[in-house]
Amino acid sequence: MVQPFTNNLEADGGGARPITAPLPTAPPMDSPANDDQYVDFLVLGNKANFQVRAERKAILDSNTGLAHMLSSGGGGGDSKCVVRDVNRDNFETFVRYLETKFIKFNSTTHTLEMLELATRFQCRQLEIHCAKDLDLNLRVNHVLEVYRALWFYYSIAAPKAPSKEGKRRSRCPRASKSNTVSGPLTPEEYFAALLNNCLQLIDMHAEEVFSQEAMFTLRFPELEMIVKRDALQLSSETVLLDVLARWSLEDCKRKHIDPTAENRRRALGALCYAPRYLTMSRREFDAARERIELLDPAESQLVGDILTGGMRRSAANLTPEQETLVARFRAPRPDFPLLPVQLSARSHPRNYPKKMRKAAADAERERDGPKKGCCNRLLLNCCSVFACIFD
Repeated sequence: MVQPFTNNLEADGGGARPITAPLPTAPPMDSPANDDQYVDFLVLGNKANFQVRAERKAILDSNTGLAHMLSSGGGGGDSKCVVRDVNRDNFETFVRYLETKFIKFNSTTHTLEMLELATRFQCRQLEIHCAKDLDLNLRVNHVLEVYRALWFYYSIAAPKAPSKEGKRRSRCPRASKSNTVSGPLTPEEYFAALLNNCLQLIDMHAEEVFSQEAMFTLRFPELEMIVKRDALQLSSETVLLDVLARWSLEDCKRKHIDPTAENRRRALGALCYAPRYLTMSRREFDAARERIELLDPAESQLVGDILTGGMRRSAANLTPEQETLVARFRAPRPDFPLLPVQLSARSHPRNYPKKMRKAAADAERERDGPKKGCCNRLLLNCCSVFACIFD
C-alpha cells in the first residue's frame, strides 16, 4: 500500500527521516551571470532580421573584427552587436567556427563565401584553412571561379619564381631544424600559392578550361595572366587563337562597339602576340586568319613567308623588333608545366607523373644556374660538418 508523505517524513523501521528535494542542475533562468556569458549578434537583412547568440569569451579570444566590435561595444550595448550585409547561415557558421575551431564546407562556392567572411572580419586562421580546402578540392570545372575570387578579394600580382635563399642553409641537423621554412606562413602567402596552383592546373588542362564559358567573361588582366603562360598544354596554337578570337568578340559586345578586326585587335592589345604562330602549319595559320586577323598585314606576311619557306630572310634583313617577334613565335612550349606549391594532399608531388617531377627539377636547376663541380660540393659539405663539430 502506498503511504502518503506527511511533513516531509518517511517511516523507516519505526523512525523517521526528512526527504530532501533534488538539487537543480541548470542555472536559474533569471541568473544575471547567464547574460554575461553570451553575446547576441543582430543580423540585419533586407527582408528579415535574425539573432545569433555566441559565447562571449570565444569571440573575445578570437582577436577578429567581431572581437574588436564587441570590446568597443559597437552596435548597441555590451551584450548586443549589429552586423549588416551578411548571409545569416554563413555568419552563424563563422561564429560557430570561432567557438569550436571546426568548420565543414559544403562546396567550393561555400568555401569562397566563408573566405570572404574570414577576410571581412580579419580571421587569419580561417583564411588559411579556406585556402587549404580550396587547394584540396581544386578541380578543372571550378578553377576559374577560385581564380577570379582571388582577383576580386585580394591584391593580385603576377606570381614570382620562388626564392632560392631558403635552400642555402647549413647541413648541420641542429641548424636545419631551426632555420627550415616549411611553405607559406601568412594568409597572403597562402593566397599567392593558391593563385600559383590555379594557374598550374590551367596549364595542365588548358584546352578543357579554354572551352568553358567563364573564359569569355574574364576581365583583360585576368585573361592576360592566363594566355601569356609559357607552359600551357595545347595540342595546337589554334586553340589559343580561338579563345582570343571569341573573347575579343564578347568584349566588343560588352562595350557596345562594332566588332571590326581593328577593334578586336585593340581589345586584345599585346595578347595578339601570345600564340606561337611559327609552331603552326601554314594551313592552320591560314585557317586562323580567316576567323580573325590578329596580326597586321606586314606581320602576317612575315609569318606566312617563314612558314612556307618561300622567303629566305637572313638576320640582316630583319629589324631587331622582328627578330624578337620571330624568336617569340618560334619558341616551343615545354612538355610539362611546373609542379604546384604543396598546400594539401592534392598538390603533393607524388600525385604527379615521374616525368613531370623530373622536368620540374631540371627547370629548377636551370634557374639556379650552372652546376657546381663535385669538388666544390665536397668542400662545402666538409666545411659544414666541421662547423657543426666545433659549434
